[in-house]
Amino acid sequence: MENQKADKEKSPKAKTSKARIPRVMPDVSEYIKLYKEQNYPIRDIATHYQVSVSTVYHAMVASGFSEFRPKHARMSHTRMSKEEQAIALYQSGLTRTAVVQKLNISARTLNKVLEKHGITIRRGIDLVTSANRAAQFHKAYNDHQLSLRETAELFGVSHPIILRELKRNGYPIRQSVDSKNRPTFKLKHKLGGIAGLPTPKLTPKQKERRQILIRIRQKREDDQKLKRLKNYNRAKEYWQLVNEGGLDFEEVGKLFNLSGKTIERVIVRAGIDISAIALREKAAAFKEEQALAQKYWELYSKPMSLEEVGEAFGLSDSTIRATLLRHGYEIRKRGRIENSDRNRLKPRSPKSKKIKQQAVIPSENMEATGQALDLLISNTKVK
Repeated sequence: MENQKADKEKSPKAKTSKARIPRVMPDVSEYIKLYKEQNYPIRDIATHYQVSVSTVYHAMVASGFSEFRPKHARMSHTRMSKEEQAIALYQSGLTRTAVVQKLNISARTLNKVLEKHGITIRRGIDLVTSANRAAQFHKAYNDHQLSLRETAELFGVSHPIILRELKRNGYPIRQSVDSKNRPTFKLKHKLGGIAGLPTPKLTPKQKERRQILIRIRQKREDDQKLKRLKNYNRAKEYWQLVNEGGLDFEEVGKLFNLSGKTIERVIVRAGIDISAIALREKAAAFKEEQALAQKYWELYSKPMSLEEVGEAFGLSDSTIRATLLRHGYEIRKRGRIENSDRNRLKPRSPKSKKIKQQAVIPSENMEATGQALDLLISNTKVK
């Protein structure tokens, strides 16, 4: 152990690894020169020399420097410096995106600075190139009746670019109603070149994008076909249970934990004709109604009236009449029912004549009436 320690102490590597290299600090005069003569802010000086802001500030104070700019002046100076840098970089040919990334400012701030100083903002494409591109888009979109997405796939760009270029150059845009009436083509014919519409020359990036879009659309179409096939097989299974198994939609739905309406909707959407089920249900209903009509006829031929038959079954006479006519039974004419007990003529009994008797006034009444008249006359004064 002692030998190992001695070897470590003697080895020069151990000494050099522990020794720290002192940092060489720049002269304070460099700070003052950059700050005073070149109008650099303290933060930029610290970033340039890879030290902290407080290190630069305290070094300048320790050297006796006291001509610091006020806070608001430093801020305005920094802002003006940023504006000047942004203008210089933009006028040198850099794009707005590059200037924004380099100065770490927002695109809105850069636009305000350029508008403030009256500098024309460059667009992404010149007018001549835009007009030429729009003419090609117009030929594919309006002359050959392609949709915006199909035109975009043809030229290897996105459909908003097609729409923007057409609007910018004054070409008409179809409404959604008009696009339904346009002729449809297969994908390979649309993207492989149409008669009179040459396939445009595409860059490698546009070709790659076009192939990706073709694969995406083809995969989407294949998925839709597979989904339709699965739905058709499922609907066919339901239909076999309904048509051959003799079950109704509700019973089939219980087997698959679905409602009868869902089973019926799946079968109809798959294009299977379910009119046979309707005919079968109609025939069963007609057969049941025929049995009821037989019962109505038995009561009606007793004979009973339509109203009496309806009261027996809790129906109206018009319902009984329509049911009997529907099943070929003959209805009697309106009027009395012949040979019925309740309509046979019955002998009329003569009405009892009232015997007229002479009125007899009792004598007591006569006497009372006479006394009353005498009393009335005696009390009456003659003027």
